Amino acid sequence: MAGLALVGLQKRFGTAVSVSGVTLAVPAGEIVALLGTSGAGKTTILRCIAGHLEPDAGEVWIAGSPVAGTPPERRNVGMVFQSYALFPHLTVRRNVAFGPERRGVPRAEAAAAADRMLERLQLGRKGDKYPRQLSGGEQQRVAVARALAIRPQVLLLDEPLSSLDAALRRDLRGLLTGLQREFGATTVWVTHDQEEALSVADRVAVLHRGRLHQFGTPLDLHTRPADPFVARFVGKMNLLRAVPGTGGLDRWRLRDGPEVQIARDAAPEERPAGDVPAAIGARPEVIQLGHPPPTPGFNSLEAKALRVGYLGDRLEVELEVAGGHRLTARGNTLFSNFVQEGERVRIHWPVEDTRLFLGNPPAPA
Repeated sequence: MAGLALVGLQKRFGTAVSVSGVTLAVPAGEIVALLGTSGAGKTTILRCIAGHLEPDAGEVWIAGSPVAGTPPERRNVGMVFQSYALFPHLTVRRNVAFGPERRGVPRAEAAAAADRMLERLQLGRKGDKYPRQLSGGEQQRVAVARALAIRPQVLLLDEPLSSLDAALRRDLRGLLTGLQREFGATTVWVTHDQEEALSVADRVAVLHRGRLHQFGTPLDLHTRPADPFVARFVGKMNLLRAVPGTGGLDRWRLRDGPEVQIARDAAPEERPAGDVPAAIGARPEVIQLGHPPPTPGFNSLEAKALRVGYLGDRLEVELEVAGGHRLTARGNTLFSNFVQEGERVRIHWPVEDTRLFLGNPPAPA
C-alpha cells in the first residue's frame, strides 16, 4: 500500500499553473525526492500534502485514505521548512515538545520525549537554549526533531539543507536518512540539488514548470531518462540530432553523419514516417577513447579531440564526429594516454547505453 499518493494533482495561482496533473505513489517508509528548478511546483505539492493549500483538482491520499478537507493538524504530517520556522520565544525543548503537547500529551511527558529526541540529534545539551543561540545547522536539527516528535506517517522536508555549507549538508544528510529509516516515515524531500536527490531518495520525481517528467529510481533516471529534459537535467547527456537509419528500428543515423545502434528497449515500435526530429543520447562517462574497437555491442566512431580539460582526478574531452556533431567524454586521467587536443581518435560506447528521443530535441551544443 502506498504511504502517500497524489492523483491528478493540479494547482493554479491566478492564471499561472503551478502544478499540472501530477500523479505518483510512494510506498510506505520510502523517501521520494521532488527534484526541479525554482518554479517547478515542488513546494506547492508539499503544501498540498500538508494541508496548507487545497488543490484545484486531484487528490492527496495518506496511508490509503483521501485527506481532502482534513486540516493540517489532523493529517499526521511532520514538516521541516527551509527557513526552520522555529518559535523564537520558546526554548529548544519546548519547540520539540510543542507538537505532542498539542495532541494532548502531558507537558512533563512531552518534555522528556523531546529530550530523548534531542539526544538522538546530538543536541542533548541544547534543550534550555533559544533558537537564536544556535547555529544554522543546530536550528535545522531542532526543526527535524520537532517534525519527528509527533511520530508522523508522512515527513515533508522543504529544501532542508539548502542554507548550510557543503560539509554540514553531507553530515546532516546522513543523519536525516538514518533517522527516517528508523522512524519509518514516508518522506517527501524537496530539493534542486541533483546529488542530494540521487543520494538520499529511493525514487525521484523530476518536475519542470509544474509537470512531472519522470518518476523512478536514481538508476532509472540516469540510464533511461524519459525525455531530453531529464537527460540534460539529471547529470549530463550528449544529444546528437538523428534520422532513421537503413537497418532495423534500432538503427539510426546521425544527421549528415554515420549510423549508430540504439538500445533495443529505446527503439520505437514502428519506423516513423518522414524526416522525424530525433536525438541520440549517450552519457559522457560511458564513452571510451583510444582502445581497439570492441566486439559487437558497441558503437565505434572516429572523432577529433577539440579540447581536453582536467577536473582533478578526471578528464573531460570535447569531441567532434562526422557531420559536425559535438559530444563530451569523461573518464579518469588514463584518458591522457589516448588523446591530445587536435588528434583524431576512435571512440566507443555500449549500444545498451545509447538512447533515442523522438520529437524536437534541444539544439546540439
